[in-house]
Amino acid sequence: MQSAAETDQTLSIERKLKLHEARESIIGRLAANLPTSINLDTFLKVVVAELGRMMEVDRCDIIKLSPEGELSISHEWRASEAVPSSLNARIPIDAATLAQYLDVKKPIRLDDTSAPELDHKVRFFAKSLGTRSLLVVPVILDDEVLGLIGLHHTRTTRQWADEEVAFLVSIAMQLAIGYQYTRIYNDKKREAETTKALLEIANTLNARSDFGEVTSAVLERALSLVGADYCALGVLDAGEKRLSLAAFKAAPHATTDNVRGLIEAHGQSMDITGIPAMVEVLSQGRTLKLLESDLPLPMRIMFNATLGGRAALVAPVRIGGHTFGLLGLVWSEPREQFKDHEVALVEGIANQIGTALERDHLSAEVMRLKSALHERYGEDRIIGQAPAIRRAMELALSVADTQTSVMIQGESGTGKELLANLIHFNSGREDQPYIKLNCGAIPETLLESELFGHEKGAFTDARSRRRGRFEEANNGTLFLDEVGEMTLAAQVRLLRVLQDGEFTRVGGNDVLKADVRIIAASNVDLERAVDEGTFRRDLFYRLSVFPITLPALRERREDIHPLVIHFLEYFKQRTSRFVSGISKDALRALINYDWPGNVRELENAVERAVIIAAGRQIELDDLPTAIGNIVSERKAMMRVERAQAAREGRNTKLEIDVPSSMDEIERHAIEATLDYTSGDKTRAARLLNIGRKTIYRKLEQYNGLPKISESSEN
Repeated sequence: MQSAAETDQTLSIERKLKLHEARESIIGRLAANLPTSINLDTFLKVVVAELGRMMEVDRCDIIKLSPEGELSISHEWRASEAVPSSLNARIPIDAATLAQYLDVKKPIRLDDTSAPELDHKVRFFAKSLGTRSLLVVPVILDDEVLGLIGLHHTRTTRQWADEEVAFLVSIAMQLAIGYQYTRIYNDKKREAETTKALLEIANTLNARSDFGEVTSAVLERALSLVGADYCALGVLDAGEKRLSLAAFKAAPHATTDNVRGLIEAHGQSMDITGIPAMVEVLSQGRTLKLLESDLPLPMRIMFNATLGGRAALVAPVRIGGHTFGLLGLVWSEPREQFKDHEVALVEGIANQIGTALERDHLSAEVMRLKSALHERYGEDRIIGQAPAIRRAMELALSVADTQTSVMIQGESGTGKELLANLIHFNSGREDQPYIKLNCGAIPETLLESELFGHEKGAFTDARSRRRGRFEEANNGTLFLDEVGEMTLAAQVRLLRVLQDGEFTRVGGNDVLKADVRIIAASNVDLERAVDEGTFRRDLFYRLSVFPITLPALRERREDIHPLVIHFLEYFKQRTSRFVSGISKDALRALINYDWPGNVRELENAVERAVIIAAGRQIELDDLPTAIGNIVSERKAMMRVERAQAAREGRNTKLEIDVPSSMDEIERHAIEATLDYTSGDKTRAARLLNIGRKTIYRKLEQYNGLPKISESSEN
């Protein structure tokens, strides 16, 4: 390799003159056009062409050094089509290794790239570009190498003259200055464009007060500004666990069938507690820059196929310093990165939305939106996606805004009161009294007084007049829980009120009227009670105009996991006990338990476990004894069956939960095989086709691991 000082060849006067003319032409173009109108990309294409022709080389190019540690050819000129092209070529480099042989901040000239004294890495680099002779001059700005100008001879070798090197150095200096001014100008221009766009959005927000109109106009403007395919605004519920779709907008060219189908299939609301990226955006308040190249393959496939996305930006929408929702924009074309001004623009739009929502004239609409989209007055507290529970919720919402009496039946602890709440708070009577009465918790002698009130002196302890629940619930809703526990006498009086809307207080003669919507609930089979004569048939038909049945928890096991997570978070906050999570064994045990007390029993079990497991995760031993006994019995039964199968010379099955790690699968297989061989390790090793020492080593390893749950040994 030769430095710039090692070669001193004399150029002809004509040649020097042409070089100076070319330099003046390039400098003149820079001075005249930069920074207001020049297109840097077009200019660089002209520069490489002029330099290539002027220097009489085979190829002239601009080489960029990326932060990721690779060289890339961004612009190229070739003397003819016969010269091999290297445009857009990317060459990985180790910057530290390269620095040992080449100083890229100084001109580099290689008269013969195949010279044996050159390092083999340098020779390989030149050969990969198809280069016989190479002259490289850096474009430097503030000691930072922005790129390299490369001159190549591909057919023969060439000796580079000092004047040629000096010429290229001067051109590189002017390019660096031009780049600096252009970058400053473009930054200021983009800043002005961003400010103008945000002002336009602010004007849009100021001109309208309807939330739907505002968000639709803002999202449409956002799409046009950043060139995304679609965008959406999501609003958080009060617990900040669910995100509801407040607005969705797609560009005219975008294909969003899959996304719209996903919205229709899963509704307008989604649980985000299981999406770490969303949780991080909410907790840290930072914009998420999502590129498909950063995703693991399974998530990338889902992102591409389901959402039609190749890149996305998700920015928090804040009100008064608190995250209210998320603004997301999705691109269907791949991107290498997001530019700073794009991120700043999206964040500015999100801030504008937050500022607008904070204003008084939109606050009422926001509250209405949150109530309508997220809370639905109780719907967010009914946790479950099983068809039976979703059907019960749909029925409740469909009858909510009528005056029809509703009968909710289900086992104790299934959530009948929550469903009654959902009906009342979506009934149109939500601003009126909502009175609840547990008929099974009140003595028979006092039940009528509770329902209808009493006059002073009506009985021994009646020291003053008292209004009954019907009076208190006038124009509102009366929820009668465990209505099957009412006496026949109370049933008669209740029936009269339901038929006529009239009643008298106990011990009184005045006829009172009340407009009350009745929601009744029972954990006993009222039809059977009617057949047995303990519940009036006419009252049953009056109450059960619109029956809804809630499923037992054992009938919707797919909801146990989300219920456990919900109760876990709830009791962590309520008890101030830190619990890191729940083990797979404990979770399997909860899912496989039959729950005679349903959701209420599950809630109590999780509360107990949180208290016991403070400071660590919940394990199987932290659960109630009844659950542990079921697990132990099941494990014993499986061992007996495996031993029986071995004695009869038949195979038995091993069920594995998915997902499970390979270590978990391996452990289950080894322990199940040991059950099959009644603990004979030699035979187990033979059946598993592994060495006996491997069995011992694995068992020693397992001694330090949590015990495998019975539910996974099927």
